[in-house]
Amino acid sequence: MLTHGVVWHFNPPECSHRGGVWERQIRSVRRVLRSVSSEQVVDDETLLTLMAEVEKILSDRSITPVTEDPKDLDALTPNKLLLLRNNDCSGIEINPMCEKYTCHWKQAQYMADVFWKRWRKEYLTTLQARSKWIPLQRNFVKGDLVLVQDEKCPRGKRPKGLVVEIYPDNQGYVRKADIRMANGTVQRDVRSLCLLERVKLDCNTNKV
Repeated sequence: MLTHGVVWHFNPPECSHRGGVWERQIRSVRRVLRSVSSEQVVDDETLLTLMAEVEKILSDRSITPVTEDPKDLDALTPNKLLLLRNNDCSGIEINPMCEKYTCHWKQAQYMADVFWKRWRKEYLTTLQARSKWIPLQRNFVKGDLVLVQDEKCPRGKRPKGLVVEIYPDNQGYVRKADIRMANGTVQRDVRSLCLLERVKLDCNTNKV
């Protein structure tokens, strides 16, 4: 690092609020891990495997805007910065003769699945403020790119979709929408949608 001229800038002691971004991530992970680990008795190796899975989940989150343009590059993630490639791990083949290690591996995978479901549910709510229409929030409109919460989605996958139809209530608030995804069109409640990229509207006509 020194030969490349890298200069480190450290936060002052007793000043954890200076690192709000990573401190907030640590807090979210700690809260979920506390609830997950309290139900299991694990050894050191199983815990290390679980933490490796947790690290992959966190490092696969997008840190740049995502657009609906197919010509755009994929969203940047911490894993891509560290590995310079996609971290798409395939399934691991376990020797059925090693029953002891198989049980520990299955336990780590089960805990990682539980962590993923809990963390995803809590993390998505932090991406957008949900006040009681005070101040008024923008409704979803056709063309918005959204992140869809799907309980059946495999761990580490974040399905995205495009809003193709909206259904407002009598007061004009959008309550549900049709989302076009890679495998078809589905209808979802707005509470299971997270806005990723707003479609650009004409200021005069309020149309795309």
